[in-house]
Amino acid sequence: MPAMELKPAFGPVVGVIRRELAAFDLDPARDRDIAEARAFAAGLIGPQIVSAEALQRVHEQSGAGLFLAREEGVLTGVLAFVLLNRAGLAAVWAESFEATDPSPSHVSLAHEDPVALYGWGVAATTRASADRVIEGARAMWASAVAGLPYFARPTTPKGERLMRERLNFEDCPGSKTGLVWLPPDRAQRIAA
Repeated sequence: MPAMELKPAFGPVVGVIRRELAAFDLDPARDRDIAEARAFAAGLIGPQIVSAEALQRVHEQSGAGLFLAREEGVLTGVLAFVLLNRAGLAAVWAESFEATDPSPSHVSLAHEDPVALYGWGVAATTRASADRVIEGARAMWASAVAGLPYFARPTTPKGERLMRERLNFEDCPGSKTGLVWLPPDRAQRIAA
């Protein structure tokens, strides 16, 4: 009987994302954290965000989609994103990517390296956690996903200001739906 090929649990990029975010005390969500994190973010951003079920599915499939900040055991911050494969990137460019319920065919597998990211959201209730989430994201951009485009669609005025003023996202060329992005070269400069 031929030996079965075992795929690693996480590809190089997912491993680096997890290490980079751990340095900022941002932990990958566990199954029991998903509903709490979704409710936390919805309370700050609004109910139009991704469902707990889709959040869990994408986090499990990609190995990195939801990271949490806690202070004294209390959830105080979240960082959520989708790691995209080639089909996902094509869907983003075509503006057919369904952000609140991404097709599994658009999401990178945990053992594969993504080709782009789609930002679901950042939410925090304390300044310390907000700083950890933002600085963790910058560290991730500088290493794990350096050279990959990062897309998002801000849904609140505060999110719009954060993305444009602090993180330097810009309008995505040709978007008719409010898509913004960090082109690969800009993401590397911002992270520095």
